Amino acid sequence: MLILDAQIHVWKASTPERPWPADAIEPQRPMPLEVPEVTSELTRAGVFGALLLGPTWEGSRNDYVLAAAAAAPSRFGAICRWATGSPAEAERLADWRSIVGMRAIRMSLNRGDVLGALTAARRSGFFAAAERFGVPLSVYAPGRHDLYRDLAEEYPGLKIAVDHAAVETSDLPLAEAVAPLAGLAKYPNIAVKASALPCFLDLAAEARPYPSITEAVYRLVEAFGAERVFFGSDLSRLPVPYADLVDVFVSHLSGLSGAERALVCGRGVAGWLGWSEAFGE
Repeated sequence: MLILDAQIHVWKASTPERPWPADAIEPQRPMPLEVPEVTSELTRAGVFGALLLGPTWEGSRNDYVLAAAAAAPSRFGAICRWATGSPAEAERLADWRSIVGMRAIRMSLNRGDVLGALTAARRSGFFAAAERFGVPLSVYAPGRHDLYRDLAEEYPGLKIAVDHAAVETSDLPLAEAVAPLAGLAKYPNIAVKASALPCFLDLAAEARPYPSITEAVYRLVEAFGAERVFFGSDLSRLPVPYADLVDVFVSHLSGLSGAERALVCGRGVAGWLGWSEAFGE
């Protein structure tokens, strides 16, 4: 089975030559998660490849993830940061396919002036350009299901992946937390990353193989179809062993057919992004 992880943050330490922003938030762990460590984790867990994303605390940098994707295009793809409020940067999207290894753009809308960021992206022409030039977006806007709905309706040709199933806390049982996403399934331009799910569990009350994750994935597949639900880890903050999470998707989704599991585990996200190199093409 082709297994692809839909999101892993990678970053390097802040140095005078490559400094982080002065107002950087605390990273998810003290030691940077770099590509060699990710490669080892993938190999041990039987995962073929991953989509890499620079974290917000490193700033709007793409150099590290793009270098990794360019060096191993069948194994790594880059989800890039973009100046979405800049008209000039919106125009640059016309040539995005020439950026080797780039697969999508991430918008982090989980803190700060979310409404202002959306307004700026509309005014700059970013959303319209992304739709016109076929740039997939990965958007993290936990709990803001109306935001996803509005974008899907306004830009019906724009592919939008809902990062981390739009969940941010463990306040609700996981299956209940993902349930509102079913209302978005009618929009064919919306997909869901079933990523970082162990982060939203009460791990004191639930052990491997984490049946809440299985139940949540079933709900998502029932609503969206397996081709629009993507396995992902968010490895840098994962509170369980990586191989254990992979095992949930490989061995504990017996309610799905083999073809459906293959889509959820990697073929779906590769098809969604047009990542033909992952198929050896």
